[in-house]
Amino acid sequence: MKYSIALKIFALAVGIIALTVVVAITTNVEVIGLGTDVSNVARKTIPLAAQAADLNEAGLFRRIAFERLYREYGESEPDLKTINDARNLYDKNTERVYKQVGVLRQGMMTLPDDPQERELIAQAREVVGQIETTFRSTTELAEKTLDARKAGDRTKAKELLEFTFQGQIELRNLRTKLQSLMGELALQSATKAEARKNRVLLSSTITTGLAVVLGLTVAWIISRNLAQPVLQLLQTTRRVREGDLSIHVGKLPEDELGQLGDSFNAMVDELKRKENLQKAIGSYIDPRIVEKVILPGRPEDVAGQKRVMTVLFTDLVGFTTLGENLTPGGLVNVINRYFTLISECVREEKGIIDKFIGDAIMAYWGPPFVAEEDQAMAACRAALRQTEALARFRKELPELMGLRKNVPDINLRIGMATGEVIVGNIGSDTARSYTVMGDVVNLASRLESANNVYGTRILVSEETRRLADRAMETREIDRLTVKGKTEPVGIFELLAESGKLAPDWVNRRTRFEAALEAYRKQDWPAAEAIFKELSEKFADAPSRAFLERITMLKQHSPGPGWDGVWRMTAK
Repeated sequence: MKYSIALKIFALAVGIIALTVVVAITTNVEVIGLGTDVSNVARKTIPLAAQAADLNEAGLFRRIAFERLYREYGESEPDLKTINDARNLYDKNTERVYKQVGVLRQGMMTLPDDPQERELIAQAREVVGQIETTFRSTTELAEKTLDARKAGDRTKAKELLEFTFQGQIELRNLRTKLQSLMGELALQSATKAEARKNRVLLSSTITTGLAVVLGLTVAWIISRNLAQPVLQLLQTTRRVREGDLSIHVGKLPEDELGQLGDSFNAMVDELKRKENLQKAIGSYIDPRIVEKVILPGRPEDVAGQKRVMTVLFTDLVGFTTLGENLTPGGLVNVINRYFTLISECVREEKGIIDKFIGDAIMAYWGPPFVAEEDQAMAACRAALRQTEALARFRKELPELMGLRKNVPDINLRIGMATGEVIVGNIGSDTARSYTVMGDVVNLASRLESANNVYGTRILVSEETRRLADRAMETREIDRLTVKGKTEPVGIFELLAESGKLAPDWVNRRTRFEAALEAYRKQDWPAAEAIFKELSEKFADAPSRAFLERITMLKQHSPGPGWDGVWRMTAK
C-alpha cells in the first residue's frame, strides 16, 4: 500500500476540471514525497533510534556484569555460580554490542537526499565507528583488569580499573551522542514530513477553490483524512516527550501512516519497559537520595560532611520465636510484611530507610530530606506510627503464620537520638551507600537496647526530646552512660503527641518525676514508696526496674556526691 495516499489524491484530480490539472499534479507529487518521508521515518529513522537505545542497554548490562565479576574475584572465597552467571551475561552483552554496531552501520549505508539528514547520518556513522573502536579497546582493558583481579594483583587491577572506567565513560558519552543524533534525525524527518503536509494542504485548498461543488466536498474529506492522522501522531509525540508513556496512537489508515503508527507504538512500549526497569532498580535505593544528592552532583554531599541528624533503630522482639514456627519461605513472607508496615511509617514522615539489619531497621531524618528544625518531630511521629502498625501486624499474624492459637507474642523496641553525624557516600571502591555514621548512631542503637532495662518501648535522647518537646509528650526516665562512653545522657520515654496523652498518664508522670527526684537525693524510702505505688497501680515497668535498683543501692550505697547517673555495662 505504498502509494495509497497518492491514489486518494489522484481520485480527486479525476473529478476536477481541466483548469486544476496542473495544481492536482503538483499536489500528487507532494503527497508521494510525504508518503516517502513518512515511510522513511517508519522503516529507517525509528528503527535506528531503537537500535541505538538497545546498544545503550547492552552497554549498561555489560558494565553491571563486569562490576559483579570484579567484586567476586576479589572475595577470599569467590562464588563460582555468581562468576559463571556474570561471565555469561558479560559475554552475551559484549556480542550484543558488536552485533548492534554492525546493524547500525548497515542501516546507515544509504545516505538520504536531504542535506541536513545526510549530515546527521554521516555524523552518526562516524560516532558508530568511534564506539566500535573504543569498545574494542575497553573490552581488552576490562579482560586484563579481570585477569589481574583474579590473579590477586590488586595494585595492577586497581590501575587498570581506572583506565577501564575511563573507557566506559567515553563509551557512555559516545552512546549518548549517538542517541542525540538519532533524536535530531527523527525530529528533522518529522519536520520535513510536516512541511510536506502543509504543502499538501495548501495545494488541496487551491484545488477546492477551482473545483465544482463535488470537487470541494471530496477535497475536504481527503484533506481531513490526511491531516488528522498526522496531527494525531504529532500530538501523541508531544505527550510522550512530556513523559506520558501510557499513550498509544489509535487506529490509522492501512498505509504509510499506519506503518508509522505501529512503529511509534512499538517504540513507546520499549520506552515503557525501560522505565519499569529503572523503577525496579529504584526500589533498592531511596529515590530521594538519587534526586537530592546523586543527580545534583554536589561534591560535598557525595564526599561526606557533618550534619545534625536524628537516627532511629527499631527492633522486633520475638523474632526468634517466629522463626522456630515457620518454614524459611513462610518466615520471609511474614518478615517482609512486617518490614512493609514499619517502613511505611518512616516514609510517610519523610524519613530515609538506611538499612535492614536482621529483623531491625535503621532510619534517619535531616537535611536535605527534612528541615533540621522538623527532623526530631518527624522521627517521633514515625515511632508512634510504628507502634500503631505493630497492632495491625499482630492482627494479621495468625493468618500470615497459618495459626489459630499459640501465636507468638511480639513487640517493638525503638531507640532514637539526635546530634552531629557524618553523612555521605561511604564504602569501598566498588560498593558504596549513602549513609550516616558517628556517636549518635551508636547512641540510638544503645537506647533501643536500653528498653530491655526499663521495660519501655520508645526511648529518645535528651536532644531529640528538646527539639520535639513542643509537639510530643515525654517523661524523663533516667540519666545514664552507655557502654563505651563516659558522658552521661538524659533519656526520655516517648508517650504520645501533644494533647493526646491519656488523663491517667498526667498524674502517673508527675508521681514518677517525684520518685526520680527522691531517688537522686538518695531518699530511698520516699523513692521506694512512690515507685511501689506506680508499679502496683499502673504495672509501670520503669518503676519496677528502679525498685530492683534501689534494693541493690541500699546494700551498696553510692555515697555522698552521687550524681544519679546509671552506668550501663552491656550493649
